[in-house]
Amino acid sequence: MLHIHLPQRLALVLVVLGLSPAAGIAQQNSTNPYFEFLQARRLEGEGNSDGALAALQRAAAADPRSAEIKSEIAALYARRNPPARAETERFAKEALAIDENNVQANSTLGYLYAGSGAPRNATLTPEDVKSSILYLERAAAGTIGTDLQMQFTLGQMYLRDNQPQKAIQALARVVSQNPGFATGRQLLANAYVAAGDLKGAIGTLQEVVEYLPALAFDLGRYLEQDGQLKEAAAAYTVALSQQPNNRQLKLLRIAALYNAKEFTEAARYAGEARKQHPDDVNFPRLQARALFDGGDKSGAITVAESAAKAFPKDAQTQFVLVDLYQDAGRSADAEKLLRQMLANEPANPRVLNHLGYLLANRGDQLEEAITLVRKALDADPGRPEYLDSLGWAYFKRGEMNEAVKYLAQAADKLPANSEVQDHLGDAYAKRGSTQDAIAAWTKALNGDGQGIEKATIERKLQDAKKKLPSK
Repeated sequence: MLHIHLPQRLALVLVVLGLSPAAGIAQQNSTNPYFEFLQARRLEGEGNSDGALAALQRAAAADPRSAEIKSEIAALYARRNPPARAETERFAKEALAIDENNVQANSTLGYLYAGSGAPRNATLTPEDVKSSILYLERAAAGTIGTDLQMQFTLGQMYLRDNQPQKAIQALARVVSQNPGFATGRQLLANAYVAAGDLKGAIGTLQEVVEYLPALAFDLGRYLEQDGQLKEAAAAYTVALSQQPNNRQLKLLRIAALYNAKEFTEAARYAGEARKQHPDDVNFPRLQARALFDGGDKSGAITVAESAAKAFPKDAQTQFVLVDLYQDAGRSADAEKLLRQMLANEPANPRVLNHLGYLLANRGDQLEEAITLVRKALDADPGRPEYLDSLGWAYFKRGEMNEAVKYLAQAADKLPANSEVQDHLGDAYAKRGSTQDAIAAWTKALNGDGQGIEKATIERKLQDAKKKLPSK
């Protein structure tokens, strides 16, 4: 074994740090900046931060042109608890004034501006983000190999600076060397989403979700955004295996299955959650709707009626029951419930509009329907749903100019609402404005598809086009 005595060890270190061994040994009996540098490292390792700082200050006084010493002082200030931001910034910038490419000074400033050591609620300014990127990029350029912490921080800063492609490059380096780093994968997926690459985000999470189930929630959200609803529900099921009492995850899974038209599964999960969380009104609402759309109308109404009794002050549950009554053809029951709600809240605009629309759609008590909806509009002027109800009531009364007046306003505010566009098309057609009717019905077909029968609108369009003069 080769034994190196202290002077020899010191000589080797001094060569690395840029001072000749002869010069270092000649200075051992005076203030030797690099000896003090090594002393500082030892003292800090022993927990004596003040002693380390004093040694570095002696070293800096002896060699004021050393970028390494000034950068070490900056790093020591940054490592303090709490970090001394002003001193860190000062000494790091003094080091860079000597050597612009000093890796430690650049990385220290980069982490400082990225918020390292700052309180969690600290806000980074756009200038902080850009400064962090500048210094970390310089540090990365001078670093041998890949510093994963540096690349991860750069990825965060690139995302904040709206540079998703650069974020992807930095974070992909992190994930490639540490594939089980869940936070890195989450951030990489975020970068893909910011870059408009939803498939990239999904792939980043899918390949590891089996052994990193903490990523399943994010995966479910991205799958939903991509229209992969059944797959999203499966991801939420994985997430629930880790958080079995998480109500939000249960709601998301049920909603994904419902929107995928998997009504039986949605109703089953909603029923299970209803038993597990009897105080949560969301689950019986969802169960009732899923049962109804799955074909079990009586079962749906039974669940909704039970929920309405259990939560008598929850207006949304009452409205769900009203809608189920209407969809089941039980208009009288819907009206009765709405009138009960109105008796409890005579000025509630939503109840006023709902009852007014029910009467209008049924085609009777049209004076009362118009009065009710006008009261709703007085309470909430310009609400497009209420404008549609009022226009539809006038349509049913045969007053097409008034109908178009209000329906056109509603359609302008809800351009993608198929039902509103269909109502407007009907009013235009009745008034004899065939071209306008065609335009409105076309919008209805291209809209959200809710509340309409596409085949019926297509027939109306064909009939209307036949009435147009031939060219």
